[in-house]
Amino acid sequence: MRGDNRQIQTAVLGGADSEKPLLLPLEAIELDAFRQRHDQDPFWCGLLLGGGGQLTTKLYADRVYHFAHHPGTDRLCGRRDPAWRARTTCT
Repeated sequence: MRGDNRQIQTAVLGGADSEKPLLLPLEAIELDAFRQRHDQDPFWCGLLLGGGGQLTTKLYADRVYHFAHHPGTDRLCGRRDPAWRARTTCT
C-alpha cells in the first residue's frame, strides 16, 4: 500500500495552543461549504500537533487540497521537519 502523501489535512481553531481540532472534508467538492462555514475562523497548525503558525486552505485542480501556512509562518512549524513527517506518515 502506498503512503499517504497528502499535505496538512488537520488544524486547530482559535490559536496555536488550541485543543479544538479540525479536519478538512474528504472531498474537494465540499471545500467551498467548509470555507463558508469557517469564514471567520482562523486555522492554526497546532502546537499539540507538533506545529505552529497560521494556516489557510488551498484548492488546486491538479493537486490534493490542503491547509497551507501563511507566508512567513512555516518556519515556526515542526511539522515541516522531515523527521516529524517520517514519524507520522500513514502507510
